Amino acid sequence: MIRANPKQTDAGRKSTIQVVSKDGYPFKPSDDHWRLNKDVQIALALPGTIDVRTEVGFRSTLLRYAEEASARHTRNMETRFKRYLRDTGASQVTVVDLINWRASLAADEQYQLGGLKGFLLAWHDYGFEGVTSEVVDLLQGWRIQGNEKGAAVASGCPESGPYTDLEMAALLDWANLAVARKDIAFEDYAYLLTLAMTARRPVQIAALRGRDLDREAGDGAPMFRLNIPRAKQRGLAFRGAYRSLAILEDLYLVLRQQHRQSVAAVSEAIGGAVGPALAGEVPIFLNRNKLEDVGNVDELTDYLMGGAPDQLHAKIDSLDSALQRCAKASTAHSERTGEFIRLSALRFRHTRGTKLRREGFGAVIIAELLDHSDTQNVRVYTENTAQEAVVINELVGAKLAPFAQACLGKLVRSEREAIRGDDPRSRVPNDRQHAVGTCGNYGFCASGYRACYTCFHFQPWVDGPHEEVLVDLYAEKERIREAGCSNVIVNANDQLILAVEHCVSMCKDARAEMLDANLLEAGAHG
Repeated sequence: MIRANPKQTDAGRKSTIQVVSKDGYPFKPSDDHWRLNKDVQIALALPGTIDVRTEVGFRSTLLRYAEEASARHTRNMETRFKRYLRDTGASQVTVVDLINWRASLAADEQYQLGGLKGFLLAWHDYGFEGVTSEVVDLLQGWRIQGNEKGAAVASGCPESGPYTDLEMAALLDWANLAVARKDIAFEDYAYLLTLAMTARRPVQIAALRGRDLDREAGDGAPMFRLNIPRAKQRGLAFRGAYRSLAILEDLYLVLRQQHRQSVAAVSEAIGGAVGPALAGEVPIFLNRNKLEDVGNVDELTDYLMGGAPDQLHAKIDSLDSALQRCAKASTAHSERTGEFIRLSALRFRHTRGTKLRREGFGAVIIAELLDHSDTQNVRVYTENTAQEAVVINELVGAKLAPFAQACLGKLVRSEREAIRGDDPRSRVPNDRQHAVGTCGNYGFCASGYRACYTCFHFQPWVDGPHEEVLVDLYAEKERIREAGCSNVIVNANDQLILAVEHCVSMCKDARAEMLDANLLEAGAHG
Protein backbone atom coordinates (compact mmCIF):
# COMPACT_ATOMS: atom_id res chain seq x y z
CA MET A 1 0.00 0.00 0.00
CA ILE A 2 1.37 3.42 -0.98
CA ARG A 3 0.13 6.63 0.55
CA ALA A 4 0.91 10.21 -0.38
CA ASN A 5 -0.61 13.62 0.09
CA PRO A 6 -1.12 13.73 3.90
CA LYS A 7 -4.06 15.74 5.16
CA GLN A 8 -2.11 18.22 7.23
CA THR A 9 1.33 19.30 6.11
CA ASP A 10 3.19 22.51 5.57
CA ALA A 11 3.30 21.45 1.93
CA GLY A 12 -0.16 19.91 1.81
CA ARG A 13 -2.02 22.89 3.21
CA LYS A 14 -1.04 24.82 0.08
CA SER A 15 -3.09 22.50 -2.13
CA THR A 16 -4.29 25.28 -4.39
CA ILE A 17 -1.09 27.35 -4.23
CA GLN A 18 1.81 26.98 -6.60
CA VAL A 19 5.39 27.37 -5.46
CA VAL A 20 8.47 27.64 -7.65
CA SER A 21 11.49 25.34 -7.70
CA LYS A 22 15.03 26.71 -7.62
CA ASP A 23 15.11 26.34 -11.42
CA GLY A 24 11.89 28.34 -11.83
CA TYR A 25 9.40 25.50 -12.40
CA PRO A 26 6.00 25.99 -10.71
CA PHE A 27 4.34 23.05 -8.94
CA LYS A 28 1.70 22.37 -6.30
CA PRO A 29 3.12 21.09 -2.99
CA SER A 30 0.09 18.84 -2.53
CA ASP A 31 0.70 16.95 -5.78
CA ASP A 32 2.13 13.43 -5.80
CA HIS A 33 4.77 14.43 -8.37
CA TRP A 34 6.86 17.61 -8.47
CA ARG A 35 8.47 18.77 -11.70
CA LEU A 36 11.60 20.66 -10.58
CA ASN A 37 13.25 21.26 -13.94
CA LYS A 38 13.24 19.82 -17.44
CA ASP A 39 15.19 16.76 -16.32
CA VAL A 40 14.00 16.07 -12.79
CA GLN A 41 10.60 15.03 -11.52
CA ILE A 42 10.25 13.47 -8.08
CA ALA A 43 7.52 11.20 -6.69
CA LEU A 44 6.19 11.84 -3.19
CA ALA A 45 4.56 8.43 -2.65
CA LEU A 46 5.76 6.72 0.55
CA PRO A 47 4.95 3.33 2.12
CA GLY A 48 1.51 3.27 3.74
CA THR A 49 3.02 2.17 7.05
CA ILE A 50 4.87 5.44 7.55
CA ASP A 51 3.97 7.56 10.56
CA VAL A 52 1.82 10.54 9.52
CA ARG A 53 3.93 13.11 11.39
CA THR A 54 7.06 11.73 9.78
CA GLU A 55 5.47 12.00 6.35
CA VAL A 56 4.42 15.57 7.07
CA GLY A 57 7.94 16.48 8.14
CA PHE A 58 9.48 14.78 5.12
CA ARG A 59 7.27 16.56 2.62
CA SER A 60 7.74 19.92 4.33
CA THR A 61 11.52 19.56 4.43
CA LEU A 62 11.67 18.36 0.83
CA LEU A 63 9.60 21.38 -0.20
CA ARG A 64 12.23 23.68 1.34
CA TYR A 65 14.91 21.78 -0.58
CA ALA A 66 12.95 22.07 -3.82
CA GLU A 67 12.75 25.84 -3.39
CA GLU A 68 16.31 26.39 -2.15
CA ALA A 69 18.50 23.59 -3.56
CA SER A 70 19.19 22.14 -6.99
CA ALA A 71 16.70 19.72 -8.54
CA ARG A 72 19.30 16.94 -8.58
CA HIS A 73 20.14 17.40 -4.91
CA THR A 74 16.46 17.43 -3.95
CA ARG A 75 15.89 14.19 -5.84
CA ASN A 76 18.90 12.63 -4.10
CA MET A 77 17.39 13.41 -0.70
CA GLU A 78 14.05 11.94 -1.77
CA THR A 79 15.60 8.70 -3.02
CA ARG A 80 17.89 8.29 0.00
CA PHE A 81 15.05 8.75 2.47
CA LYS A 82 12.98 6.21 0.55
CA ARG A 83 15.90 3.78 0.62
CA TYR A 84 16.17 4.22 4.40
CA LEU A 85 12.48 3.31 4.71
CA ARG A 86 12.82 0.40 2.30
CA ASP A 87 15.96 -1.12 3.83
CA THR A 88 14.82 -0.81 7.45
CA GLY A 89 11.05 -1.18 7.16
CA ALA A 90 10.86 1.79 9.54
CA SER A 91 7.79 3.95 9.98
CA GLN A 92 9.71 6.74 11.70
CA VAL A 93 13.23 8.15 11.93
CA THR A 94 14.69 6.50 15.02
CA VAL A 95 18.13 6.03 16.54
CA VAL A 96 17.84 2.24 16.40
CA ASP A 97 16.84 2.15 12.73
CA LEU A 98 19.63 4.53 11.74
CA ILE A 99 22.24 2.47 13.58
CA ASN A 100 20.98 -0.74 11.96
CA TRP A 101 20.90 0.87 8.53
CA ARG A 102 24.45 2.13 8.85
CA ALA A 103 25.61 -1.34 9.85
CA SER A 104 23.90 -2.87 6.80
CA LEU A 105 25.49 -0.49 4.28
CA ALA A 106 28.66 -1.57 2.52
CA ALA A 107 31.71 0.70 2.68
CA ASP A 108 31.03 2.06 -0.81
CA GLU A 109 27.40 2.81 0.16
CA GLN A 110 28.08 4.86 3.28
CA TYR A 111 27.63 8.03 1.25
CA GLN A 112 23.89 7.24 1.16
CA LEU A 113 23.71 7.83 4.89
CA GLY A 114 26.14 10.73 4.63
CA GLY A 115 23.78 12.58 2.32
CA LEU A 116 20.69 11.72 4.36
CA LYS A 117 22.44 12.94 7.52
CA GLY A 118 22.48 16.51 6.24
CA PHE A 119 18.82 16.25 5.18
CA LEU A 120 17.71 14.96 8.59
CA LEU A 121 19.68 17.65 10.43
CA ALA A 122 18.12 20.28 8.18
CA TRP A 123 14.69 18.73 8.85
CA HIS A 124 15.19 19.26 12.58
CA ASP A 125 16.71 22.70 12.04
CA TYR A 126 13.63 23.80 10.08
CA GLY A 127 11.46 22.86 13.07
CA PHE A 128 9.31 20.20 11.40
CA GLU A 129 8.14 17.15 13.34
CA GLY A 130 9.65 13.72 12.73
CA VAL A 131 13.32 14.10 13.73
CA THR A 132 13.98 14.06 17.47
CA SER A 133 16.85 15.61 19.41
CA GLU A 134 18.12 12.07 20.14
CA VAL A 135 18.46 11.45 16.39
CA VAL A 136 20.26 14.78 16.00
CA ASP A 137 22.72 13.91 18.79
CA LEU A 138 23.46 10.58 17.11
CA LEU A 139 24.01 12.10 13.67
CA GLN A 140 26.19 14.92 14.94
CA GLY A 141 28.46 12.37 16.58
CA TRP A 142 28.97 10.42 13.33
CA ARG A 143 31.73 11.03 10.82
CA ILE A 144 30.55 9.37 7.63
CA GLN A 145 32.67 8.79 4.54
CA GLY A 146 31.23 10.79 1.67
CA ASN A 147 30.95 10.04 -2.02
CA GLU A 148 34.05 12.08 -2.81
CA LYS A 149 34.41 14.11 -5.98
CA GLY A 150 38.19 14.19 -6.29
CA ALA A 151 39.53 16.85 -3.96
CA ALA A 152 36.28 18.80 -3.93
CA VAL A 153 34.55 17.02 -1.09
CA ALA A 154 36.27 17.09 2.28
CA SER A 155 35.34 15.85 5.73
CA GLY A 156 32.47 17.41 7.62
CA CYS A 157 28.84 17.98 6.72
CA PRO A 158 28.48 20.64 4.00
CA GLU A 159 24.75 21.00 4.68
CA SER A 160 24.52 21.34 8.44
CA GLY A 161 28.08 21.97 9.65
CA PRO A 162 30.13 25.18 9.73
CA TYR A 163 30.70 27.14 6.55
CA THR A 164 34.20 27.21 5.14
CA ASP A 165 35.88 30.57 4.60
CA LEU A 166 35.26 30.17 0.88
CA GLU A 167 31.56 29.46 1.41
CA MET A 168 31.22 32.52 3.64
CA ALA A 169 32.95 34.64 1.00
CA ALA A 170 30.67 33.23 -1.71
CA LEU A 171 27.56 33.96 0.37
CA LEU A 172 28.59 37.54 1.13
CA ASP A 173 29.64 38.20 -2.48
CA TRP A 174 26.26 36.95 -3.67
CA ALA A 175 24.33 38.92 -1.03
CA ASN A 176 26.12 42.19 -1.85
CA LEU A 177 25.39 41.71 -5.53
CA ALA A 178 21.79 40.60 -4.94
CA VAL A 179 20.82 43.61 -2.85
CA ALA A 180 22.43 45.96 -5.40
CA ARG A 181 20.37 44.30 -8.15
CA LYS A 182 17.27 44.32 -5.90
CA ASP A 183 17.03 40.53 -6.13
CA ILE A 184 16.46 40.53 -2.37
CA ALA A 185 14.89 43.14 -0.11
CA PHE A 186 17.22 45.39 1.85
CA GLU A 187 15.69 44.23 5.14
CA ASP A 188 16.36 40.58 4.25
CA TYR A 189 19.93 41.52 3.36
CA ALA A 190 20.37 43.36 6.65
CA TYR A 191 19.21 40.31 8.60
CA LEU A 192 21.46 37.94 6.64
CA LEU A 193 24.46 40.23 7.13
CA THR A 194 23.75 40.49 10.87
CA LEU A 195 23.61 36.71 11.18
CA ALA A 196 26.85 36.30 9.26
CA MET A 197 28.80 39.01 11.10
CA THR A 198 27.55 38.56 14.68
CA ALA A 199 26.61 34.85 14.85
CA ARG A 200 23.88 35.80 17.30
CA ARG A 201 20.58 33.96 17.74
CA PRO A 202 17.55 35.20 15.77
CA VAL A 203 15.76 36.09 19.02
CA GLN A 204 18.63 38.43 19.91
CA ILE A 205 18.65 40.08 16.51
CA ALA A 206 14.88 40.54 16.67
CA ALA A 207 15.31 42.40 20.00
CA LEU A 208 17.67 45.05 18.58
CA ARG A 209 16.70 48.72 18.73
CA GLY A 210 18.22 51.79 17.15
CA ARG A 211 20.00 52.88 20.31
CA ASP A 212 21.94 49.61 20.33
CA LEU A 213 24.07 50.95 17.48
CA ASP A 214 27.07 52.78 18.85
CA ARG A 215 29.80 54.76 17.10
CA GLU A 216 32.75 55.53 19.36
CA ALA A 217 34.91 58.42 18.19
CA GLY A 218 38.53 58.16 19.27
CA ASP A 219 41.89 59.70 18.53
CA GLY A 220 42.29 57.39 15.55
CA ALA A 221 39.66 55.64 13.45
CA PRO A 222 36.18 55.38 15.00
CA MET A 223 35.03 52.12 16.60
CA PHE A 224 31.63 50.62 15.84
CA ARG A 225 29.80 48.51 18.38
CA LEU A 226 26.47 46.73 18.66
CA ASN A 227 24.94 46.27 22.12
CA ILE A 228 23.13 42.96 21.68
CA PRO A 229 20.42 41.96 24.18
CA ARG A 230 21.11 38.65 25.90
CA ALA A 231 18.81 35.65 25.60
CA LYS A 232 18.24 32.24 27.23
CA GLN A 233 19.10 33.53 30.72
CA ARG A 234 16.52 32.52 33.33
CA GLY A 235 14.55 35.30 34.95
CA LEU A 236 15.90 37.94 32.59
CA ALA A 237 13.38 40.50 31.34
CA PHE A 238 13.12 41.46 27.67
CA ARG A 239 16.26 43.48 26.82
CA GLY A 240 17.25 43.14 30.49
CA ALA A 241 20.98 42.67 29.83
CA TYR A 242 23.41 43.27 26.98
CA ARG A 243 26.79 42.31 25.66
CA SER A 244 28.69 44.77 23.52
CA LEU A 245 30.17 43.42 20.30
CA ALA A 246 32.66 45.21 18.05
CA ILE A 247 31.40 45.22 14.46
CA LEU A 248 32.63 46.35 11.07
CA GLU A 249 31.58 49.73 9.73
CA ASP A 250 29.79 47.96 6.86
CA LEU A 251 27.37 46.25 9.25
CA TYR A 252 26.95 49.43 11.28
CA LEU A 253 25.94 51.39 8.17
CA VAL A 254 23.56 48.67 6.96
CA LEU A 255 21.80 48.40 10.32
CA ARG A 256 21.61 52.17 10.66
CA GLN A 257 19.94 52.38 7.25
CA GLN A 258 17.55 49.57 8.18
CA HIS A 259 16.67 51.43 11.39
CA ARG A 260 15.99 54.59 9.40
CA GLN A 261 13.55 52.63 7.25
CA SER A 262 11.83 51.33 10.40
CA VAL A 263 11.55 54.84 11.85
CA ALA A 264 10.11 56.08 8.55
CA ALA A 265 7.48 53.31 8.66
CA VAL A 266 6.58 54.25 12.23
CA SER A 267 6.34 57.95 11.31
CA GLU A 268 3.95 57.08 8.49
CA ALA A 269 1.83 54.98 10.86
CA ILE A 270 1.41 57.73 13.47
CA GLY A 271 1.14 60.51 10.90
CA GLY A 272 4.05 62.56 12.22
CA ALA A 273 7.74 62.66 13.05
CA VAL A 274 9.17 60.54 15.85
CA GLY A 275 11.32 62.42 18.38
CA PRO A 276 15.02 61.46 18.66
CA ALA A 277 14.67 59.77 22.06
CA LEU A 278 11.70 57.65 21.02
CA ALA A 279 13.27 56.95 17.62
CA GLY A 280 16.15 55.26 19.44
CA GLU A 281 13.64 52.82 20.93
CA VAL A 282 12.21 51.81 17.54
CA PRO A 283 13.19 48.24 16.65
CA ILE A 284 15.67 47.77 13.82
CA PHE A 285 13.53 44.89 12.54
CA LEU A 286 9.84 45.76 12.85
CA ASN A 287 6.69 43.71 13.27
CA ARG A 288 4.89 45.52 10.47
CA ASN A 289 1.61 43.71 11.06
CA LYS A 290 1.49 44.93 14.66
CA LEU A 291 2.46 48.42 13.51
CA GLU A 292 -0.95 48.67 11.85
CA ASP A 293 -2.46 48.91 15.35
CA VAL A 294 -0.42 52.02 16.18
CA GLY A 295 -2.25 55.27 15.43
CA ASN A 296 -0.48 57.99 17.41
CA VAL A 297 2.66 58.75 19.41
CA ASP A 298 1.05 57.82 22.75
CA GLU A 299 0.18 54.36 21.49
CA LEU A 300 3.66 54.03 20.07
CA THR A 301 5.20 54.94 23.43
CA ASP A 302 2.99 52.41 25.19
CA TYR A 303 3.99 49.64 22.78
CA LEU A 304 7.70 50.39 23.13
CA MET A 305 7.95 51.26 26.82
CA GLY A 306 4.89 49.60 28.37
CA GLY A 307 4.34 46.25 30.02
CA ALA A 308 4.86 44.25 26.83
CA PRO A 309 7.70 46.10 25.05
CA ASP A 310 8.45 43.34 22.54
CA GLN A 311 5.26 43.73 20.51
CA LEU A 312 6.69 45.91 17.72
CA HIS A 313 9.76 43.72 17.29
CA ALA A 314 9.86 41.32 14.36
CA LYS A 315 8.67 37.80 15.12
CA ILE A 316 11.14 34.96 14.77
CA ASP A 317 8.91 33.44 12.09
CA SER A 318 9.26 36.57 9.96
CA LEU A 319 13.06 36.50 10.32
CA ASP A 320 13.06 32.81 9.38
CA SER A 321 11.02 33.76 6.30
CA ALA A 322 13.57 36.45 5.45
CA LEU A 323 16.37 33.87 5.55
CA GLN A 324 14.25 31.49 3.48
CA ARG A 325 13.73 34.18 0.83
CA CYS A 326 17.49 34.69 0.71
CA ALA A 327 18.00 30.94 0.34
CA LYS A 328 15.55 30.80 -2.57
CA ALA A 329 17.28 33.66 -4.35
CA SER A 330 20.87 32.64 -3.57
CA THR A 331 23.17 31.44 -6.34
CA ALA A 332 26.18 30.96 -4.02
CA HIS A 333 27.75 27.52 -4.45
CA SER A 334 29.77 25.38 -2.07
CA GLU A 335 33.26 24.51 -3.31
CA ARG A 336 32.87 21.20 -1.46
CA THR A 337 29.82 19.90 -3.28
CA GLY A 338 29.05 22.20 -6.19
CA GLU A 339 25.51 22.62 -4.76
CA PHE A 340 23.80 25.78 -3.56
CA ILE A 341 24.84 26.63 -0.01
CA ARG A 342 22.12 25.86 2.54
CA LEU A 343 21.37 28.85 4.75
CA SER A 344 20.79 28.33 8.46
CA ALA A 345 21.07 30.69 11.42
CA LEU A 346 22.64 27.88 13.44
CA ARG A 347 25.32 27.28 10.81
CA PHE A 348 26.55 30.86 11.22
CA ARG A 349 27.00 30.23 14.97
CA HIS A 350 28.81 26.97 14.29
CA THR A 351 31.03 28.80 11.83
CA ARG A 352 32.01 31.53 14.29
CA GLY A 353 32.77 29.04 17.05
CA THR A 354 34.83 26.83 14.76
CA LYS A 355 36.76 29.79 13.38
CA LEU A 356 37.58 31.02 16.88
CA ARG A 357 38.77 27.57 17.90
CA ARG A 358 40.88 27.28 14.75
CA GLU A 359 42.53 30.59 15.61
CA GLY A 360 43.53 29.26 19.02
CA PHE A 361 40.93 30.74 21.38
CA GLY A 362 39.91 28.70 24.43
CA ALA A 363 36.46 27.59 25.52
CA VAL A 364 35.93 30.55 27.87
CA ILE A 365 36.62 33.14 25.16
CA ILE A 366 34.49 31.27 22.63
CA ALA A 367 31.61 31.08 25.11
CA GLU A 368 31.91 34.83 25.76
CA LEU A 369 31.96 35.75 22.08
CA LEU A 370 28.98 33.50 21.32
CA ASP A 371 27.06 34.84 24.35
CA HIS A 372 27.02 31.61 26.36
CA SER A 373 26.81 31.87 30.14
CA ASP A 374 29.16 28.89 30.56
CA THR A 375 31.31 26.54 28.46
CA GLN A 376 29.18 23.39 28.59
CA ASN A 377 27.68 23.99 25.12
CA VAL A 378 30.85 25.20 23.41
CA ARG A 379 31.75 21.74 22.07
CA VAL A 380 29.00 21.86 19.46
CA TYR A 381 30.61 24.98 17.96
CA THR A 382 34.10 23.50 17.84
CA GLU A 383 33.63 20.48 15.60
CA ASN A 384 36.29 19.74 13.00
CA THR A 385 35.41 21.43 9.79
CA ALA A 386 36.14 20.81 6.14
CA GLN A 387 38.02 24.12 6.03
CA GLU A 388 40.97 22.44 7.73
CA ALA A 389 41.04 19.66 5.12
CA VAL A 390 41.12 21.86 2.03
CA VAL A 391 44.42 23.49 1.05
CA ILE A 392 44.15 25.43 -2.18
CA ASN A 393 47.11 24.84 -4.51
CA GLU A 394 47.67 24.41 -8.24
CA LEU A 395 46.28 20.87 -8.20
CA VAL A 396 43.35 21.31 -5.84
CA GLY A 397 42.28 24.73 -7.15
CA ALA A 398 41.66 23.45 -10.66
CA LYS A 399 39.47 20.62 -9.31
CA LEU A 400 37.49 22.87 -6.98
CA ALA A 401 36.86 25.60 -9.55
CA PRO A 402 33.86 23.96 -11.31
CA PHE A 403 32.20 23.48 -7.92
CA ALA A 404 32.87 26.95 -6.57
CA GLN A 405 31.62 28.76 -9.73
CA ALA A 406 33.22 31.90 -8.32
CA CYS A 407 33.76 33.80 -11.57
CA LEU A 408 30.69 36.01 -11.94
CA GLY A 409 31.51 37.65 -15.26
CA LYS A 410 30.15 36.81 -18.71
CA LEU A 411 32.59 35.18 -21.13
CA VAL A 412 33.01 36.83 -24.55
CA ARG A 413 34.78 35.36 -27.56
CA SER A 414 36.52 38.59 -28.40
CA GLU A 415 36.74 42.25 -27.45
CA ARG A 416 34.32 43.12 -30.27
CA GLU A 417 31.49 41.21 -28.56
CA ALA A 418 31.93 42.94 -25.22
CA ILE A 419 29.88 45.79 -23.78
CA ARG A 420 32.14 48.88 -24.19
CA GLY A 421 34.30 46.76 -26.47
CA ASP A 422 34.83 49.77 -28.72
CA ASP A 423 36.33 51.75 -25.82
CA PRO A 424 40.06 51.03 -25.29
CA ARG A 425 39.76 52.38 -21.73
CA SER A 426 37.51 49.44 -20.84
CA ARG A 427 40.32 46.91 -21.30
CA VAL A 428 41.42 45.15 -18.11
CA PRO A 429 45.20 44.50 -18.00
CA ASN A 430 46.89 42.11 -15.60
CA ASP A 431 50.14 42.78 -13.72
CA ARG A 432 52.08 42.04 -16.90
CA GLN A 433 50.03 44.65 -18.79
CA HIS A 434 48.35 41.98 -20.92
CA ALA A 435 44.60 42.54 -21.41
CA VAL A 436 42.45 39.73 -19.98
CA GLY A 437 38.98 41.12 -20.64
CA THR A 438 36.64 44.09 -20.80
CA CYS A 439 34.92 46.03 -18.02
CA GLY A 440 31.23 46.54 -18.78
CA ASN A 441 30.73 49.07 -16.00
CA TYR A 442 30.22 52.67 -17.08
CA GLY A 443 30.93 53.97 -13.57
CA PHE A 444 34.24 54.58 -11.83
CA CYS A 445 36.06 51.60 -10.28
CA ALA A 446 39.39 51.66 -8.44
CA SER A 447 39.41 48.04 -7.23
CA GLY A 448 42.12 46.77 -9.58
CA TYR A 449 41.98 43.96 -12.11
CA ARG A 450 41.96 41.16 -9.52
CA ALA A 451 38.54 42.18 -8.25
CA CYS A 452 37.20 41.86 -11.80
CA TYR A 453 37.13 38.07 -11.61
CA THR A 454 34.46 38.21 -8.89
CA CYS A 455 32.52 41.10 -10.48
CA PHE A 456 29.48 40.60 -12.70
CA HIS A 457 30.52 43.56 -14.89
CA PHE A 458 33.65 41.72 -16.02
CA GLN A 459 33.73 40.18 -19.50
CA PRO A 460 36.76 37.85 -19.69
CA TRP A 461 38.05 37.10 -23.17
CA VAL A 462 38.08 33.45 -24.20
CA ASP A 463 41.66 33.79 -25.44
CA GLY A 464 42.80 36.09 -22.64
CA PRO A 465 45.98 35.18 -20.70
CA HIS A 466 44.14 34.24 -17.51
CA GLU A 467 46.74 31.56 -16.73
CA GLU A 468 49.26 34.37 -16.15
CA VAL A 469 47.04 35.69 -13.37
CA LEU A 470 46.92 32.23 -11.79
CA VAL A 471 50.69 31.85 -11.90
CA ASP A 472 51.13 35.20 -10.16
CA LEU A 473 48.50 34.43 -7.50
CA TYR A 474 49.96 31.05 -6.61
CA ALA A 475 53.48 32.51 -6.52
CA GLU A 476 52.31 35.28 -4.21
CA LYS A 477 50.62 32.75 -1.93
CA GLU A 478 53.80 30.72 -1.69
CA ARG A 479 55.88 33.82 -0.88
CA ILE A 480 53.49 34.72 1.94
CA ARG A 481 53.62 31.17 3.30
CA GLU A 482 57.43 31.12 3.23
CA ALA A 483 57.46 34.44 5.06
CA GLY A 484 55.79 32.68 8.01
CA CYS A 485 52.45 34.50 7.88
CA SER A 486 49.38 32.95 9.50
CA ASN A 487 47.03 30.75 7.49
CA VAL A 488 44.43 33.52 7.54
CA ILE A 489 46.81 35.74 5.55
CA VAL A 490 48.11 32.90 3.36
CA ASN A 491 44.59 31.90 2.31
CA ALA A 492 43.21 35.42 1.94
CA ASN A 493 43.05 35.21 -1.86
CA ASP A 494 41.63 31.67 -2.14
CA GLN A 495 38.22 32.90 -3.33
CA LEU A 496 39.93 34.97 -6.02
CA ILE A 497 42.10 32.00 -7.02
CA LEU A 498 39.02 29.82 -7.46
CA ALA A 499 37.36 32.58 -9.51
CA VAL A 500 40.34 32.73 -11.88
CA GLU A 501 40.51 28.92 -12.02
CA HIS A 502 36.81 28.90 -12.88
CA CYS A 503 37.41 31.47 -15.61
CA VAL A 504 40.26 29.38 -17.05
CA SER A 505 38.00 26.31 -17.01
CA MET A 506 35.19 28.18 -18.78
CA CYS A 507 37.61 29.45 -21.42
CA LYS A 508 38.89 25.93 -22.11
CA ASP A 509 35.33 24.65 -22.51
CA ALA A 510 34.44 27.56 -24.80
CA ARG A 511 37.51 26.99 -26.99
CA ALA A 512 36.65 23.28 -27.25
CA GLU A 513 33.09 24.11 -28.31
CA MET A 514 34.34 26.60 -30.89
CA LEU A 515 36.75 23.98 -32.27
CA ASP A 516 34.00 21.36 -32.51
CA ALA A 517 31.72 23.84 -34.27
CA ASN A 518 34.46 24.71 -36.78
CA LEU A 519 35.14 21.04 -37.48
CA LEU A 520 31.44 20.36 -38.05
CA GLU A 521 31.20 23.33 -40.38
CA ALA A 522 34.31 22.20 -42.28
CA GLY A 523 32.86 18.69 -42.59
CA ALA A 524 29.58 20.02 -43.92
CA HIS A 525 31.39 22.05 -46.57
CA GLY A 526 33.73 19.16 -47.40
